[in-house]
Amino acid sequence: MELLSEDRVARLDPVFGSMGLGAGRAIWSDTKLRPREKCILMIASDVRIPELGLPFELHIVMALERAHMSVEELREALRHIAPYAGLNITSMAFERMIDIAHKSGFDTRSDAARHQAGSKAAPYRETDLASLRSANPGLANTVSRISAELWGRDILGHRERALAMLAIDVVGGTLGSPFAAHVAIAREAGLGDEELGEMIEILSEFSLPRAWQAAEALRQV
Repeated sequence: MELLSEDRVARLDPVFGSMGLGAGRAIWSDTKLRPREKCILMIASDVRIPELGLPFELHIVMALERAHMSVEELREALRHIAPYAGLNITSMAFERMIDIAHKSGFDTRSDAARHQAGSKAAPYRETDLASLRSANPGLANTVSRISAELWGRDILGHRERALAMLAIDVVGGTLGSPFAAHVAIAREAGLGDEELGEMIEILSEFSLPRAWQAAEALRQV
């Protein structure tokens, strides 16, 4: 896909601009991951950092104008991201996303009432939660309940939800039990090792060392 506002990036600094645009063109080239999946990876990572400035703006507009996501789908992405990235920063991301979409000429009213939560069981296997349940049963119940509430909703696909969780893990450096559980969920959703490897390459834009660690952690899962 064509990058948005290349001149805004290039004007920041000639060397950095070239670096950033080169990375962007590689990310948005035709690969195994779909354009909307890449948008969700970038938006989830922005929220986790958190970074709600120019990069977030460009990723939101890219999602709306190039990946043809609706505002309601972006709302749902933020709903899904919230428990993993944090409720407080996600509330700020909602405000910023709505403002960007409105200024870009999109209807920002929610039509969530048209969508109902499904009945699919929570994605976490009981074996994934066993250690947490032993350490803190209440927290394990919360994780299971929240994932059950979100996972069955029909607005986003399961691949997209799994990628959002993994983006937050990789960019946030959470590569222990949650990462292993989320890799299992991603594989169950149909993401293969080649696609997961591509995901880590994309996320290297946010931190090469963390992507490096994630690549090694993925190999061991």
